[in-house]
Amino acid sequence: MNKLIIVFSILLAASSAFAQSPRSLKDIDKELKQTKSTATAMTLIESIAETVPQTDEDVSVLGQLMDKYPTQGQKALSKIKDPQLAQAVMKECDRQVAKFKTDKDKDWKTLPEAQRREKFNALLNTQAMIATLGNLKNKETLPYLKQYITPEYDGVLSYTASQAIGQVAPDDPAVFKELWEKQGIKNISYNAYGKSVLKEVAQKMQDPNIPSGEKHKILWKAKPALLSGRDPEEKRLLKDILRNHPDKEFRYEAAIAMVHAAINNPESEDKKFIMDWVKSENGDAVVWAPSIMDKLWGSEFILPLIDLLRKSAYSTARSGAAEILGRHKIKESLPYLEECIENDKDDSVRGECRDAYWQIAGKIPVIFHPDDVTKFNEQFNDPARIALYAKMKEDNPVAQKRRAIQEALREYKQTRPVQGRNK
Repeated sequence: MNKLIIVFSILLAASSAFAQSPRSLKDIDKELKQTKSTATAMTLIESIAETVPQTDEDVSVLGQLMDKYPTQGQKALSKIKDPQLAQAVMKECDRQVAKFKTDKDKDWKTLPEAQRREKFNALLNTQAMIATLGNLKNKETLPYLKQYITPEYDGVLSYTASQAIGQVAPDDPAVFKELWEKQGIKNISYNAYGKSVLKEVAQKMQDPNIPSGEKHKILWKAKPALLSGRDPEEKRLLKDILRNHPDKEFRYEAAIAMVHAAINNPESEDKKFIMDWVKSENGDAVVWAPSIMDKLWGSEFILPLIDLLRKSAYSTARSGAAEILGRHKIKESLPYLEECIENDKDDSVRGECRDAYWQIAGKIPVIFHPDDVTKFNEQFNDPARIALYAKMKEDNPVAQKRRAIQEALREYKQTRPVQGRNK
């Protein structure tokens, strides 16, 4: 115990000393090489993360420290703000790449532990440095970043480099075109070029000379579902695609992006657009309508959600509508939820309607689909489930709902004895 107190006191004293007199990266590196105290070394290592590199020399020293202390070094690296330090960052990035480049195609699992850790750390350091170049937004780094958009670096580095390029040159059609035309690379982010990518894909997806298989590859490459919808023009294009584009797969992806737009850039006119779009959408893009309505919530969505619950051909749309009605505790929906619980052909939709009813009314209706009677009979007589629920506290919400379903099923069997005995 006394030893623990002594160690803690040393750490506390060392921490206080460092807090009072912040050290430069050069000082930290020098003292780490000289100290024989474990406590002092630990404090020095952690202090790396608190430094802010100010000069090319700082970046060079930080790069050396990152070889041994990647976690702390990456935190310090993220604090660099001066675009003029980009050249120093690129130099250190090259040094990190050299550590794993010759073996990057090998199975690192077969390497000795020390080598494997060194190469893995170098890879993560490289990724962090590429991301830092993006944060610095220095256009002189574009040629350097583009060298990672090649099959040789396809993966986490190509993806991070494409994100960095998007930060340095966002909304640049020429840069987008250059990235888009790269061959043999699967991992590229086009998120910074939402307008360009939507226009490119919209044109190709309705080109009769492009085979359907190729169109699927184009959609997978573009990943429009990942777009944020923050940009007003990007959002306008998403709406136009949802309203007018003939390709159902593309509309599906655009609907996912519209969920993001509803979060990142909600506007008053969005509500009317969504209600109009839902009425005309004949593809599975409509399954995202409940999520969009949830993000833009207003009472005008109650009837469209009930309509989706009752009439949509897509089970995901019906269950999504039930979920949102339950979340917002819409009492007017209770009769339609009962209808769903008794008649919907999909087990998961009936379950979502039952959950929504429970959220709104605090009880389970004495209504069951025949298949659910069978299912619950089996569950309530399963020894493993009985043992599991027996361990739950009385006020556990899951246990409370289970008891409510049991009671409703018991009453259901009493009021419908024939069905009860048969099941």
